[in-house]
Amino acid sequence: MTVVVHRGAVEAVKGFAHAAYPEEACGFLIGTWAPRNVEEARGMKNLAAGSDDLRYEIDPKETILVGSELRGTGRDIVGVFHSHPDLSARPSPQDLERAWEGYTYLIVAVDKGRPVDLRAWSLDEGGKTRAFQEVEIELV
Repeated sequence: MTVVVHRGAVEAVKGFAHAAYPEEACGFLIGTWAPRNVEEARGMKNLAAGSDDLRYEIDPKETILVGSELRGTGRDIVGVFHSHPDLSARPSPQDLERAWEGYTYLIVAVDKGRPVDLRAWSLDEGGKTRAFQEVEIELV
C-alpha cells in the first residue's frame, strides 16, 4: 500500500513535533480515502502532555469539531500523526493498542528536538494477530 502525502503536510508534522518536544505532538491527517491522499496535517492539543501513562491523547471534542467542519467538503480525517521524542518512528505497543483499522498513522522520530525520521503505518487485522504494516509514502 502507498499513501500520497503532500510536502506541506510533512513539513507541518515536523514543525509540530519540533515545537512540542520533549512532549509528543499529535494531530489529524486530513485528505481523501480513495485514493488515500493526505493533504493537510492539523495539530491538536495533546491532553496527555506530562503524563507517565499516555504519550498522546486528542480531545474527543476536537475530533467532533474537525469532523463537522469537514462534512460535505469531500475531505475527511484519514489518519493521525504523532511524534516519538528520542525514540524511533516505529509504533509502540501503546500505539498498537489504540490504533483504528483503516487509518494512516504518521510517526515522526525527534532526536533532541530535531525531526530525523518520518514513517507511515496502517493497522492490519487480517492476520492472526493485530499488527502494524509499514506503508510507502509518495511525496507530492
